[in-house]
Parts: sequence; structure tokens; C-alpha cells
Amino acid sequence: MTVGLYRYSGELYDRESELTLSENISSQDFYDEHWKRAIHELDILIIQDGSEIAFHQLEDALHELGRLREWAIQRLVGPDLEYMKDRVEHLQRILPNAFDSEEVILYIF
Repeated sequence: MTVGLYRYSGELYDRESELTLSENISSQDFYDEHWKRAIHELDILIIQDGSEIAFHQLEDALHELGRLREWAIQRLVGPDLEYMKDRVEHLQRILPNAFDSEEVILYIF
């Protein structure tokens, strides 16, 4: 299993809504071991499993990603550091373009 960032053409639970964006955030095991710890230590509110991200939260979400990147640099080493840093940097690049309108909601699960 993985944790990912998703966008749909309509409401998440609408049967007619189609998946229009799917970006991997982390494997479930890595998320449970490292991301959860970072989210807890940094009191992250937006970038976490189960979140819904609205356009007005974009700047805060990008700020949280910056904090998660710094956390990884300070606490992880080797392949774990590279994996988390790469995933965070990828999200920093794609998140601003994931909102094709101000009404879009992004989901993390």
C-alpha cells in the first residue's frame, strides 16, 4: 500500500467522479515509520494521511512541506533521507499545479 495525493473530477464519493491526478507520497511502511513521526513532531496539520486540501491552503501546505524536508535532512540518513527528501521535493513541484481551479479539493490517503 501507499499514501498518495489525489484529485477527482468531482466529489470524492460521487460514483461518476473520475480520478484526474494520482501522485505517490510514500510507501505505507515508510510513511508509518518516518512521515508520521515528522508530522507529530512538527505539528503538521495539512500534509498528512486523511487530509483534504483546498486552494486557500496551498501556501500553508507548501510551508509544511518545507518543514518536512528540513526534518528529514536533520534526522534521516542514507536511502531513507534521499527517499523522503525526493518525495517532499516532488510534492513541492507538483502541488501548485494540482489546483486547476480554486474549487478543486486534493486528497491525501
